Amino acid sequence: MKTTSFSLLIGCLFALSAPSAKAQTNCSGVYLTPKDFLAGNLCSATTGRNKTTSTGDDLLSGRHLFVNQAGMVREVARRDIYAIKCCDGNIVRIFHNDTYTLLNPGGKILLYKVVVYPFSKGDVLRVKYFFSRDAGSDVQDLTLDNVREAFRDNAAFGKAVEAAFRSDRELYAYDKVQKCYMLDRICAANQD
Repeated sequence: MKTTSFSLLIGCLFALSAPSAKAQTNCSGVYLTPKDFLAGNLCSATTGRNKTTSTGDDLLSGRHLFVNQAGMVREVARRDIYAIKCCDGNIVRIFHNDTYTLLNPGGKILLYKVVVYPFSKGDVLRVKYFFSRDAGSDVQDLTLDNVREAFRDNAAFGKAVEAAFRSDRELYAYDKVQKCYMLDRICAANQD
């Protein structure tokens, strides 16, 4: 009786732990194109042909990834991937072989940040901010001039930006009440 109960207990514990282990392995993946990102089509990927799982950090450090797309596994250079989703929920865009952490995945205007670590004694940790007009556009420094230039065809947005922001540093301000970035809110309100 004790042996049967013990076996049943072990079997139940194994069955309960198996789904959570599987769920953790599928938490990361790649978006191959901007269209995939917008549609939420996340493909599973690994850093080795025979590996069954890789974390987002593994995917970010690998030069080549093995992407499973519709049952077909193919090797893709990391620089040819649009973005990588990490297990912590962060989405990191790859642009010109550099990485940019996406701040507002559902935003009208996409905002990114990059942490610049000190290279030598006396340097300080800095955070730089970037943007892209939409998912398919180039990543640019987040400055008033660059935002105006990127949206020069939208006069209403340009006027709203000039009225709301006086310096480049204000462009990445977060509105805690609306729970969004102010620039993104202004962009959504002033679409053509």
